[in-house]
Amino acid sequence: MDKAQNGMQVAHQPFENDRKHRLGHRAFTMFFFSQVKLLLLLILITVGVWYLERYIPPDYAIWGPFAFQIALYVTIAYFLFVLLRTYLQYRYYTYYFTEEAFMMTSGYMVRAEVAALYHQIQNVNILRTPIDRMIGVSRIVILMTGDKLSPQNQIVLPGVGRTKAKLVQRELLTRARKHFNGSA
Repeated sequence: MDKAQNGMQVAHQPFENDRKHRLGHRAFTMFFFSQVKLLLLLILITVGVWYLERYIPPDYAIWGPFAFQIALYVTIAYFLFVLLRTYLQYRYYTYYFTEEAFMMTSGYMVRAEVAALYHQIQNVNILRTPIDRMIGVSRIVILMTGDKLSPQNQIVLPGVGRTKAKLVQRELLTRARKHFNGSA
């Protein structure tokens, strides 16, 4: 039994098999902030060009507004590109439970489908960086048997809401324990 935020007792509901789950809506914000560095640089360049426009010699005065317009259009185009890319990354990140494995799919151009067999799951960690805590998301790291430092033995599910991350962690550990005890 879990304590809900409002103090009522809520029974743990297991996740349904083969039902796809999406990342929380805050994951979009996390994905956007991870791609915003170049956008901020372009905004600074655009503001710089706009500010320096007044210092252009009179012979070249026609080039100031032109340079500003080019910088502004490039910044707007890149912003729209980042927005579209972020939406697609968010939209095509799903996960679901089957009878034998936890499945995660990602990618909009090249689709990747990763499976973690329940009997191979060793540990399920929830990580929250300071930025993750500000946004209200968690990263679920599933460690499987084998070399713990190897990326092939880890599945990272980013951008899951804090409450849902705890539910996914509990469900994965419950299913892993059930499959481990069932095979022993």
